[in-house]
Amino acid sequence: MIREIDAKKLKALAGGTKSLSQIRHEQERARFRQTSENLDLLWLCSQDWDALENVRRDHERNVRYKNGDQWSDVVDDPDNPGETVREDVLISRHGKVPLKHNFIQQYLNNIQGQFLNSPQQTVVNARSRDDQPLGNMLTNTLQACHQLNRVGTLDINVLSELCLTGMACVKVRFDFWSTKNRTDGRLDIVNINRLFFNQDTEDPRLFDLRRIGELHDYTFDDLVRDFAKTKQDETVLHEIYGGCRERRVLEPLYANRAERLYNLNFFFTNDLSKYRVIEAWEKVGRWVLYVHDYADGTENVFTDLTMADVEAINTQRLQTGMAAGLAEEDIKLIFAAPQYEHYWRVKYLTPNGYCLREMETPYTHEEHPYALATMPIIDGRCKAVLSDVIDIQRYINRLLTMLDFIIGSSAKGLLMVPEEAIPEGMNLHDFAREYVKVNGVVLIKKGAGDKLPKQIAMNSTNIGAWEMFNTEMQIMQKISGLSGAVQGQQARPGTPSSLYAQEAQNSLLNYLVLFDCFRDYCEARDEKLLKVLMQFIDAPRYIDINGKEYDETARIYQPEMAKKIIDFNLTISKSMDTPVFRQVQDDMLMKLLEAGQIPLEVFLSNSSMPFADKLLNDIKTLKEQAAAGQVDPALLAKMQQQGELNAESKAMAILERFMGNNRI
Repeated sequence: MIREIDAKKLKALAGGTKSLSQIRHEQERARFRQTSENLDLLWLCSQDWDALENVRRDHERNVRYKNGDQWSDVVDDPDNPGETVREDVLISRHGKVPLKHNFIQQYLNNIQGQFLNSPQQTVVNARSRDDQPLGNMLTNTLQACHQLNRVGTLDINVLSELCLTGMACVKVRFDFWSTKNRTDGRLDIVNINRLFFNQDTEDPRLFDLRRIGELHDYTFDDLVRDFAKTKQDETVLHEIYGGCRERRVLEPLYANRAERLYNLNFFFTNDLSKYRVIEAWEKVGRWVLYVHDYADGTENVFTDLTMADVEAINTQRLQTGMAAGLAEEDIKLIFAAPQYEHYWRVKYLTPNGYCLREMETPYTHEEHPYALATMPIIDGRCKAVLSDVIDIQRYINRLLTMLDFIIGSSAKGLLMVPEEAIPEGMNLHDFAREYVKVNGVVLIKKGAGDKLPKQIAMNSTNIGAWEMFNTEMQIMQKISGLSGAVQGQQARPGTPSSLYAQEAQNSLLNYLVLFDCFRDYCEARDEKLLKVLMQFIDAPRYIDINGKEYDETARIYQPEMAKKIIDFNLTISKSMDTPVFRQVQDDMLMKLLEAGQIPLEVFLSNSSMPFADKLLNDIKTLKEQAAAGQVDPALLAKMQQQGELNAESKAMAILERFMGNNRI
């Protein structure tokens, strides 16, 4: 909006056109302040965190089962009424060995293998065809940031979290990378034990999310780095947290990180060397003044501008314009009207209600920095993928333990010896030792022919347990989709290859919902990440690091060019980077080259052959030398005749045709 305008500018704008631009600036509001509003927000956030208790417990249990700890569930103790005991302790008390067959880990490994076997990449498509070179530039920018953040590793963890918990969260921000000595986009996974959000959400797309945040445990050095601007601020932090304790001599309350995460408290940290900070993002409303300035075409909302201010500016414009000879209807005025809007703000709070920092969202996407991945949400709840196989895994373990106990307690080669059959001078142990000796001889008393020793072997395992075990294994395979075809097992004799491939394809249908939810998460995450990069990268940056051939526009990120793209479209596409696809691609390129449909440079730039890049660089160097007159054409012709460049006649023909099209 133009607050002061002269007559010359008014005349120039008399026949002007309108344009739209939206600008949002970060404004820090309060520091080190304790208010009742902060305490109320803390109370709401603690209720949100408590409401996720069942999700955290299911997550802990599923992780235990995935890691092989499948007998640690607590059950009622039949020997001590009113008390509980671990299942493995109860089984061991009765003389059994708690065995397990970890099918869940195999299930999860197969899901991860299917994901890695079909890699995906994000492509930015500009809505206007003329802007597609800029879309390629943004694609390069986004993929360079992915490479910096090692997104492949993060994606595996997010996919595993969807299987174990049913939801995952990643924080998208712009931060300093000390390893690169520059600022860039940053992606960080938020542990489910530290995450909270309002639990009255019903929309499966989470459009009704209005509060979200996480728990931080900072060292004091991190507190000073992130929240102190002066030496006095460090002193205030000492006072708020009761002084800085000596960190090196304090032992943690729990032995490992997993135990600390499973026993978190909202207000207090269980690591005595760290300090709790609650980051809370909240969607709040306010009355603002909507302003549309027809002089420069901008549309903005203001919190510090009143209608009286706008009327004063309009009056000044009318006076200036009419004094310059303009008609009143030709003078560009300001339209203003009050309106109620929602916006996101963040507060970094201490457990006792002090606000270390408060600000309106600094991002142009005008939202919180979190990207949530969830399985389908029904009635506000989502379900982990592994929850369908936990009970079957438990029953398989019970059957396996039962079969082991039955086999161990049944008679196997039991020797029954009548007392009269034991010769004089031998005891029972001597008789048993001689009985099992190779070529052993035992003297039988006279008249004991009808009282010979008997060996007994009982088949007491044929009680249907094996059939039940096999049935449960088949049910597990059907639910999980781990058929023999998916696992690459040998097909039954006479099975057609088409049927085998169809069985493998149908088994993968069980994963479609999981991968579709993951794709939606990738789109939401990358859209926020791209907007953050476009907002904060303010200097040209070299981004041509993905090994693909793009024009010069896409090799260097230009902030002023990126601002020209008003709208863009994100597409998550599968990367066909497999040996079979590369072979098919190379064969097709060779046929096009032999037919003369493409030049040699196009063939080499798109080929996956290991020597393609080197050969392409050599050809470019050769052409540059030829243009500068540094290559003798007669010498090159002689080399062609002698076949020193390539011994194959087909390659020589291709080279001669290329040289004919590029005379030197």
